[in-house]
Amino acid sequence: MLVAIGKVISPFKADLNPYKASNYCMEIYATIIIEFILVVSSILILFKLRTKIGLAPLYILLGALQYLQANLGTSFSFKLFEDYVIYPGSIILFSGLLFAVLLIYTKEGVASARALIIGVVLSNIIMSLVFEITYVQHGIISKMSDIVGPMGTFYDINFKYLFSGTVILLVDFLLIVILYQFLISKFKNLPYFLVLLLSLGTILMFDAFAFNLALFYGTPLLKTSLISHIIGKSIAAVFYSLTLYLYIRYLDGEKETTSFIAKQERDIFSIIKYRKQFENLKIEKAKVEKKLTSRLETTLHNISDGFVSLDTNWCYTYLNKKAAEFMGKTPESLIGKHIWTEFPDGVNRSFYKIYHEAVETQKTIYFEDYYEPMDKWFENRVYPSSEGLTIYFTDITEQKKAEITVKESENHVRTILETEPECIKQLNRKGELLYMNPAGLEMIEAENFEMVDGLSVLNLVNSEYKESFKKQIEDVFQGESSKLIFELTGLKGTKRWMETHAVPFKNTKGKIISLLAVTRDITEQRKAEEQIVKNEKLFRDLASNVPVAIFQTDSLGSCNYVNEEWVKYAGRPFEEALGYGWINAIHPDDRERVTKEWKQSVETENEFVSELRFLDKENKITWLSARAVGVHDNQNNLYSYIGMALDITELKNAEEQLVASKRYLDNIINNIGDPVFVKDQNSKFLIANDAFYKFFNRTEEDIIGKTFAEDVPEEKRERYLKADKQVISTGREYADEIELKIKGGESRVILTKKTRFVDEKGNIFLIGVIRDITNRKKAAIELEKHKNNLEELVEKRTAEVNAKNTELQRMNKLFVGRELKMKELKNIIKELQKKDEN
Repeated sequence: MLVAIGKVISPFKADLNPYKASNYCMEIYATIIIEFILVVSSILILFKLRTKIGLAPLYILLGALQYLQANLGTSFSFKLFEDYVIYPGSIILFSGLLFAVLLIYTKEGVASARALIIGVVLSNIIMSLVFEITYVQHGIISKMSDIVGPMGTFYDINFKYLFSGTVILLVDFLLIVILYQFLISKFKNLPYFLVLLLSLGTILMFDAFAFNLALFYGTPLLKTSLISHIIGKSIAAVFYSLTLYLYIRYLDGEKETTSFIAKQERDIFSIIKYRKQFENLKIEKAKVEKKLTSRLETTLHNISDGFVSLDTNWCYTYLNKKAAEFMGKTPESLIGKHIWTEFPDGVNRSFYKIYHEAVETQKTIYFEDYYEPMDKWFENRVYPSSEGLTIYFTDITEQKKAEITVKESENHVRTILETEPECIKQLNRKGELLYMNPAGLEMIEAENFEMVDGLSVLNLVNSEYKESFKKQIEDVFQGESSKLIFELTGLKGTKRWMETHAVPFKNTKGKIISLLAVTRDITEQRKAEEQIVKNEKLFRDLASNVPVAIFQTDSLGSCNYVNEEWVKYAGRPFEEALGYGWINAIHPDDRERVTKEWKQSVETENEFVSELRFLDKENKITWLSARAVGVHDNQNNLYSYIGMALDITELKNAEEQLVASKRYLDNIINNIGDPVFVKDQNSKFLIANDAFYKFFNRTEEDIIGKTFAEDVPEEKRERYLKADKQVISTGREYADEIELKIKGGESRVILTKKTRFVDEKGNIFLIGVIRDITNRKKAAIELEKHKNNLEELVEKRTAEVNAKNTELQRMNKLFVGRELKMKELKNIIKELQKKDEN
């Protein structure tokens, strides 16, 4: 098949290559499909935009299609079965006109369909006359220019074809509307697609017969032309009917269904009814509408919700009192005003966008929105139409606040449930899961709740606890609370010990609808308790064999265990130690102190350390060094004290002997008149007697633990410490005289003797004795002075004696008793010498 302009080319010409013929056929089919899509899409797009641009563009398009069908519809064709010539362009364009009329009648009503029919017919006639005038003008110009040849041009009109087709077209338009309305009204259960197919198909068949009888009756072309029209228009009827059905049902977007269309109460012949009857109905309708409008306005003004109507220019056409009140205006002040001019703050808000969306899509939209300037929530229902928007809104602020509060509460509860580390679950009477939080799902080894929804928990509970678990469910549904410890096995085989607390969960009417339980995984606690029991046994076994006293109390300090060694020390039986009976074993002089220390340790949960005496019934005293510490569980909760008491009687006796020895030693060294001291290897004082403190005018705190080097003159300090080191290292005795300044007094000269002492443990000490030789030094100086004076005196006296002796010898004879005088003089000299020596 191949189409040439004005010609029909057979696809079976001998000189045409079959391969090329096939390609030509594909191209022809492609152009037919494109033409169909172009015509249909143009009609539907312009119809869809009718709310914005009106129906005029669509009417113009349909008029143009009618003219093209009349003048160019036969410009190309192809043969079918060698005898039947098909004009696809004519069929597509003509069927498209009927398609458009049926669409407009269905969606827009009688008036719009009538206007289309009249417009197409009139425009067809007028355009044909205009083209004929142009044709005549063209002929006149040709004659004036002496052009010889045929007059056929683009403007040449076949008037027989035109007027016959126009009359038949008018009848087709009227019949398709009448037939459609008849089928809709009389056959309400007939599928809507069949209604469309029968309407289009019947009228296209009628057109085929009418057109061919009018033009080819009595000619050989009648049969072939009629069959060609029937074939082509049958195919067109199917495709156009299907397209119209899909558009109305799925693509129109106005939520109009076949049931809605079937309920349209139209007269079957409404398309050709007399105008006056229509006018009378129109007047009566106006009266009824006015009355209804008055009632409607009264109703709308009295309702508690807002009602607003806007035209296509976004101007108020109506609003009730409540709507005006919400906006802080009066209805009269807003009628005719532009909404976005009056309320510019609303531009680009959510409701602004939704209003525009409703206009564009022609879909009813329901939404809730918060209007910040008024601090209110509104429930809005937006109803678009070709005339504008109708908005119905309700103040739901209080309801919304309540919902928000409930939602926040639900979110709060949900957050608690989802983050709670313990298992929270709901069960029905059969023990089947109604709810379980993530912590619980993890405990039973479920990946999500869907895995266990409706699962009976009894399937997870170990057999020895099933009856107890069933009993708990029964008790809870009887209105009792219940606690149970049981063991279960998870979905993956892990065993766990659980502790559950269950209560009845009631609805608002007080009816128990489920079991609500909080379950805690106590596996580790259980293991710890078992381990504690094992440890307790091990402890008691060990405690029975250790050579020290062992005791144990609860967290309040009440004794619950003592071992045999404790019984031996106390001299009392096991039973008397339990509770607070152990206090009776303490020596009366220690009892109050120890009891106070023990209570303080228990109250503060601190370690107890004390030395005390046990006094048995035979008045035997046993000194003990006791210590007790708290024992905590795996949650760090104190649950007992465990203690040990060590017999230190011998140590205490040794300490008493040591004290006695020290007292004896103190008595000895404190009765020594000279200062005595003991130092360690670092020259720090360990012991000093009273004479030492008195001599240096210092207290024990000033001396013990210090080196005393700070009281030695700086130039002699190194020598002082060096001497200590020498004695300690060599063991040789050392004696030295030094001068030092006494605290708060004068300088003194002391003679210090130091010697080393090593005890039986190898500890080295330095023992020193100090003697104050200040007076002695002063006396030596005085003696030196006396000696010098005496020597001078002796020399002087000797000279005098010698002189006198000479004189005496000379005068021996003169004086009597010379011998006696000399003896007296010698005695005097001896006394002077002794005095000088002292």
